[in-house]
Amino acid sequence: MLAPSPRNGATAATINAAFPLCPDPGHAPAIRRALADCVEFLQSRLPAPELVAVVLTGSFARGEGSVMPVNGHLQVLGDLEFFVIVSPDTDTRALRPQMAAWSREVSGTIGEGLRTEIEFGPIELGYFARHARPSMFLYDLLTHGRVVWGPPDVLDRIPRFGPAAIPREDCLALLFNRSIEQLELYDRLATLTGDALSNAAYQRIKLVLDIAGSALAFSGRHSPCYAARPAAFARLVAETPSLQALVPDGFELELERAARTKLTPGDGTTLVPPGASLRGQRAWIRSQILSGIPAVAAFIRWELEELVGRRANLPRLLDAYLGSQPLVRRLRDWAKVALHPMPTPLPVSLRRALRLSFVSTPRALLYAAGTLALLDLLGPSTRAGRIEPLLFVRAGAVPDDPESQRKAITALWRWCVRNN
Repeated sequence: MLAPSPRNGATAATINAAFPLCPDPGHAPAIRRALADCVEFLQSRLPAPELVAVVLTGSFARGEGSVMPVNGHLQVLGDLEFFVIVSPDTDTRALRPQMAAWSREVSGTIGEGLRTEIEFGPIELGYFARHARPSMFLYDLLTHGRVVWGPPDVLDRIPRFGPAAIPREDCLALLFNRSIEQLELYDRLATLTGDALSNAAYQRIKLVLDIAGSALAFSGRHSPCYAARPAAFARLVAETPSLQALVPDGFELELERAARTKLTPGDGTTLVPPGASLRGQRAWIRSQILSGIPAVAAFIRWELEELVGRRANLPRLLDAYLGSQPLVRRLRDWAKVALHPMPTPLPVSLRRALRLSFVSTPRALLYAAGTLALLDLLGPSTRAGRIEPLLFVRAGAVPDDPESQRKAITALWRWCVRNN
């Protein structure tokens, strides 16, 4: 067991963490120390009346966190995710960029013996009661979220709902988001080393699990726990001929391997080929990204066909998806872009944004562009010319080459989807 010591000799924050965090109980003390460090960090940044509670979400809240020993330290695969509940008079829009910076800061100072990324997300105390809508994330929070500091009943104000209430578009959004993350990873691979490479390989494992998770939730059978997902997915495929016709050969076996690796990563030899050089590891991960594209495309296609009610190739289905976004949603989402508290990563064209507001939402436009760019990784096609018109940036702001387009998509996505 490798547990970090408190920073600067400080007394550890008192937390509620008497629950399983990961399949290997020997790693749990280090994770609990990290949770206390995170709470202590937040207490030092937010005055007591403003900080109401800290809620752990994600796989560690379900007891399925992935941890592996590497070169004398413990490495968390993925991250530790927290909802930071703040008082009703807190400006969460202004706090959001601050917390993004705090996440980066604490990720590098979490303590000795453990390496992990931290993600803080601010939520105003009354948000759930006023604005919460059924979603995969909210369902997981309701069923598995853990209040590690603050009033234990802070989540009780969230309206309860079952898996059947999760909107299908929320499940599709998961696939779109994972697709854009794969684009981003593809372009970052050349700079990654060490722990970052292990996390890159882990993203591929998560992608497989989330593909199956999206299909299950889309069908009203959401299965939050990774251990149960392969069997639940196998039942879904057997009972759904339209899905069965599109699932790539070998995907169910790959899903079983992904679940095993997620729960028991061991020393990481199941993530990348042991003994491979740095260049070989990068090349292997890149090949895994490319080999996984047909599965991503197949499931996006299946969900789009079910949503729009017709069979077609993926580019035509994306066109139908863009046109299906309700006017109210378009107005609301473009207003969010206009009022975004963080500076734009690329120069936005108001004229183009106005024109595109008649086409779809900014989120749907980026999802369509990201899917087309992912398909183009498999080889040049006419799709490349369809991407730039979907981006609400000034003419000439994005060079006319695939890599620049991919980077523009991921930058805009992080700005107006991931961080909004």
